[in-house]
Amino acid sequence: MFGSLCECNCKQQDSIKQTNCTNTVVQVSTLQALMQGYYYPVSTAGELKENGNFGIGCFESVNGELIMVDGVVYQAIHDSSILIPDNNSTIAYATVTFLNNAITVDFENVSSIDNLKEQLDKIVKENGKNMFYFVRIDGIFDTLCYRSIYAQKEPYKPLAKAMEKDQTFFNTEKETGTIIGLYCPDFMDKLNSPGWHFHFITRDKKNGGHLLNVCARNISVKLDKKTSFKMIIPEEEKFQQFQLSKDMSKDIHEVETK
Repeated sequence: MFGSLCECNCKQQDSIKQTNCTNTVVQVSTLQALMQGYYYPVSTAGELKENGNFGIGCFESVNGELIMVDGVVYQAIHDSSILIPDNNSTIAYATVTFLNNAITVDFENVSSIDNLKEQLDKIVKENGKNMFYFVRIDGIFDTLCYRSIYAQKEPYKPLAKAMEKDQTFFNTEKETGTIIGLYCPDFMDKLNSPGWHFHFITRDKKNGGHLLNVCARNISVKLDKKTSFKMIIPEEEKFQQFQLSKDMSKDIHEVETK
């Protein structure tokens, strides 16, 4: 099932299972492959736990949003309810790390998800815009909009096409929970999405999904800068047929914001 490992700044390992660099971003497959419909298994929930305690992604067949917090992998399915998959559950795409919480700030007011990104971008620019960052935001959120997607069936459609009909939106108010976010630098545009990507999970771990909008006051923000990157690449034939140099930026923007 598992493929080749690309890495920087860490001693080469034979398998994703052996990754042991707490300053490292570990990515399973590429966002561009996912966007084109590569929803096949690449890793497992158990392997993700060996390589991080915090992160985001999606499961095989895009069967729910993957949310990892405090070393636990959660699965937010199409109705936003949360499952806890076993270690053998298969993952199509994910980005995880060990969260070190190196930078801690409080945001007094967040008026929208764009405003949240603007405030986070200021911290990124001060600390190095060409690095990776993970962010954990805890608090009571005035309003939230998030979504999840129905599991797909073969033959798989490109993700933007699938999400024209197969996603469900959820709007809540005065919700306590955690936002899990990833920032990728601009040079990652052929492997991931530059900028910020967020998921959300409630404090009681009953609901969650891909975050689309948020308003909040007095929230606790913890950022962790990462300087090393590793990626698992599927070796199987289906993956080799995708044109991964194709510009997917328009489709990625649509999926991230709608």
